[in-house]
Amino acid sequence: MFSVILYGRNDSHGYNLHKRAAISFNAIAEVMSDPDDEILFVDYNTPDDHPTFPEAIHDTLTEKAKKVLRIFRVRPEQHYHLKSKTHLVALEAQSRNIALRRSNPNNRWVLYTNTDMLLVPRREEESLSKILGDVPDGFYQIPRFELPEMLWEAAFDRRDPVGNLTKLRDWAVRFHLNQVVHNFMPMKYDALGDFQAALREDMFAIHGFDEDMLLGWHCDSNLAARLALYRGRVDTLIDKVFGYHCDHTRVAAANNKGRATRMNDQNRFIWDVSSPYLPEQADTWGWPGVEIEEVRLDRETSYERFTSGLAAALDPATEPYRSTSLDWYLYSDLSYDIRHTLPFVCDQVLTYPRSTAVMLVATRAEFVSRFAVAWQAMGFTGPILVPTECQRLDTSHPSIKTGAFSDLVRMADLFVFEFGLATQNPDEAVRIGRPEGPLDKKSLKAVAKLFAAAASEEAETRPKGRRLPRRFIGVNVIYNKFWPLFTDYIGANINPFCSQVLAGIPRQESSLKGKILKFRGRYRV
Repeated sequence: MFSVILYGRNDSHGYNLHKRAAISFNAIAEVMSDPDDEILFVDYNTPDDHPTFPEAIHDTLTEKAKKVLRIFRVRPEQHYHLKSKTHLVALEAQSRNIALRRSNPNNRWVLYTNTDMLLVPRREEESLSKILGDVPDGFYQIPRFELPEMLWEAAFDRRDPVGNLTKLRDWAVRFHLNQVVHNFMPMKYDALGDFQAALREDMFAIHGFDEDMLLGWHCDSNLAARLALYRGRVDTLIDKVFGYHCDHTRVAAANNKGRATRMNDQNRFIWDVSSPYLPEQADTWGWPGVEIEEVRLDRETSYERFTSGLAAALDPATEPYRSTSLDWYLYSDLSYDIRHTLPFVCDQVLTYPRSTAVMLVATRAEFVSRFAVAWQAMGFTGPILVPTECQRLDTSHPSIKTGAFSDLVRMADLFVFEFGLATQNPDEAVRIGRPEGPLDKKSLKAVAKLFAAAASEEAETRPKGRRLPRRFIGVNVIYNKFWPLFTDYIGANINPFCSQVLAGIPRQESSLKGKILKFRGRYRV
């Protein structure tokens, strides 16, 4: 019957975002009753090394919410062409159009709202699907009622939408919450963007939201102005449903800086609108030619992909624990437990696109073979690029592509550099002060040389066609002699030794240029 369209990203927009969004997702799903109903969330510009926002809060969502939720992930690379035109990190018009383009064509209605709204049918036994199924064609708004922060934050249970809606019906009367704020037409009510129900075919006819609106605010008012022209009127559903907004004004959101807030031009986009149509974007709205990843929370989840990868690459442990040490005299010992470390490496790559090409520069054959098995089992389709300068490695796995470093480096989307002992056996004890043999030294020198080449090139002159810096993952680079080397050139957190993995992008500070040149000279790059 209807597609609810929402957008956001995995950040802390506003105040206590995780709770109010979970409350909203669950409450919206609860008032759905048609098998074609869906919630479409566009996760816009979340960093590649983060999960999408709904994935981050999936444990607080009801099974019904997870079943109806479809997530469309817009990557930072896909936003890059707009980055210089806006101060915003998430764009409303683009997000809502991307979802509209990909919405269920069986649905008659599209409902635009936000991730902090609860929609309460006035007849308790009635669903929103039933309400929208019975009303005539048109364009509908409802007023937004504010819900004080203390009520939703302290009294709502994220996973109890039925109880939350029941409380709202009581509070609305007891605490005088329902105040209708009228606005200039075609904005029938204040904050109209929290409920605008339009026919899906109408939205396609007028070419969606105006994608020239890049400065924030008034996208909903522009839509109202255009749909009012298209339909000839603005109707209301106030007699059938109330909408409550989880107020979050304790902390200013990133797009709200008081009088300094940058906004789209009201004259151009509201008062001077004379046509519902946007012919200049008729063929491009919603990015029809762009492949947008879809993520589900009810099947093939990131957790399932992660555990499938590890299960394929690792046998269960046969001992309760293994030990290592941070004693100072072990600083030069590069032995480590691959089976313990691999889960942390996989955790660093899982959120990247499945088509990612990862360059793997390593010393230990076991690391390469186990990583390749996990990579494929996690559903990645991109190649593992292993330079021929790394010798004595098993490159027989079908995911592995070999070649000269100079030929492969520009193909890579992600880098993994592993600094281990080529001669270490899988069941050897770790960190007992073992020296490096000739083969270890040769292998480590090759990895360091390629690391120097890749890190310095990325920091100085990003390869042609690369608009965003590529991420470097270092394996076995904590509290050993390669720790300062990796962190001199890669901006990484100080992580616990137990993970044995660091990650970040090459530093850009001018003070590092001399170090980079010295490093490159040392390894004759």
